[in-house]
Amino acid sequence: MSRISGIVAIVILVLVSSCGKKLLPTSSIEKEYGLERFDFEYLQTKSKIKFASEDKSLSSSATIRMKKDSIIWVSLSPILGIEAARGFINQDTIVFLDRVNKEVYRYNYESLSNMLNFEVDFQMVQSILLGNQVFEFTKDDEYDKKGNLLKIDQRRDRFLIQTIANKDIRKVKNVMVKELPDGNDMSMVFDNFNQISNQAFPFKSLVTVLSKAKNGTATTTIEINHSKVDIGANPISFPFSVSSKYD
Repeated sequence: MSRISGIVAIVILVLVSSCGKKLLPTSSIEKEYGLERFDFEYLQTKSKIKFASEDKSLSSSATIRMKKDSIIWVSLSPILGIEAARGFINQDTIVFLDRVNKEVYRYNYESLSNMLNFEVDFQMVQSILLGNQVFEFTKDDEYDKKGNLLKIDQRRDRFLIQTIANKDIRKVKNVMVKELPDGNDMSMVFDNFNQISNQAFPFKSLVTVLSKAKNGTATTTIEINHSKVDIGANPISFPFSVSSKYD
């Protein structure tokens, strides 16, 4: 698997949600713990992405474009604005082009879910990039409040998930995921919230993955910093094609 496809897999797996200690009836969950979802028609960012693992590292400028509930498009340019990789994600498939090595990586959500051993769909990927809540809260989850923080604990399949949200702006601050029984840990922190069309949007996301390795614990980090975020109703382009030169 290439560095780019590895980033995709890690990011998708990492962003899951919730925390707490109080059981609530369904009718009061939304009122007390409901979180704001960032809403838009079309979105475009100028960003920096940093990736680091035990043996690899990458720092790249990035452009991210999205059409709500439909398309996610990513372009990575690590050196002098020269594009090294491009990704296209829709409701059915995920495709990444490695322009340096002339390789293409294709996934459907079933194959990606099997690879991650966890159910993945487009809405989950979209929520991860926007800093939105991923899993719906239920009356069986556990809830708690402490100061200006909301905490929700959830169990989903083999994952224990804790979400901590800011009570004032009703946005996810960080998510912690523990995989059972392997003990792998993943966290995502959202920070530097700015107002985009009267909505709070995290301009910084940091993902940390601690996974079991032969020589102990392996650490992988992914940091995304946005310098500019625009949303609007006018359509934007998502140019993408696969040349016959790609394997």
